[in-house]
Amino acid sequence: MRAYLAVLALALAACAPLKTQKTTEAPFLPSIVNLREATKAVYAAPKPALVVLDIDDTLLSTTKLGSEHAFYGSDRWYRWQDAQGEDGPHRVPCLLDVLYWNSEVVPLEAVQPDAPEVINALSEDRLILTSRGGNQRLGTQRALAAAGYSHGKALPGLEAITTLPGTYSPMTYSDGILMTGGTKKGPALTALLANAATRYRSVVMVDDDSKNLRSVASSLAQQPESNRMEFVGLRYIGIKDEPVPPPTTAAERVADESWIAWKGWFLKYEPEPAARLMAKRCSY
Repeated sequence: MRAYLAVLALALAACAPLKTQKTTEAPFLPSIVNLREATKAVYAAPKPALVVLDIDDTLLSTTKLGSEHAFYGSDRWYRWQDAQGEDGPHRVPCLLDVLYWNSEVVPLEAVQPDAPEVINALSEDRLILTSRGGNQRLGTQRALAAAGYSHGKALPGLEAITTLPGTYSPMTYSDGILMTGGTKKGPALTALLANAATRYRSVVMVDDDSKNLRSVASSLAQQPESNRMEFVGLRYIGIKDEPVPPPTTAAERVADESWIAWKGWFLKYEPEPAARLMAKRCSY
């Protein structure tokens, strides 16, 4: 089944991308276009330092075709879907269920060719912090490994932590990855670090979304003085900058065509979950 869907996913990679635009939004959050720039901040940060990394459009992105990345299944596609609301004209049914299946079959690659080498070479403790749901863990870990990332192990003191309370569903933590399932990243990180054995003096976070960086900065600033950590937030714009513009009419059309193709394969090879999804009997 996965082989068939992988073929489909490669076909979907031809979807039209979004164009991005430069902005001066959030000037207090330095922008970087190359992950190598983050290593300077890590080296300069007070030790012990914790490196916190986002996944979508920070470590991984959809397949690159020419100078652009595929739209369908990308973080930009999800934002476009979410912004439409449940009754949007281009909205897929049961979006979170579709995200799960996309994490299983849509091909992803490192945001830059040397990204795994850069990240894997960091000697500091690392945490991958993603808003993805726990049901996407296996597909996420496969994609990270296939791209060449070593996502690491549990931080000291967190080896026995597997779940934490979350806003929408329990947050899951294992193999160095905290999946928040939509819980804001600031509260998620501070809840996890409350159980850590290491008292970090600084956090260096790389994320493509400034709201996530602000969330963590705010949460860390609210910690007791004895647990206060210096925060360095770096906004990675190697894939897209902010604000993310809406898709063009052509991109919307190709996304709709991609959904029709995806739906046909899903109905053929996974008829039972496909029937539930098409009937909007969502798992959430």
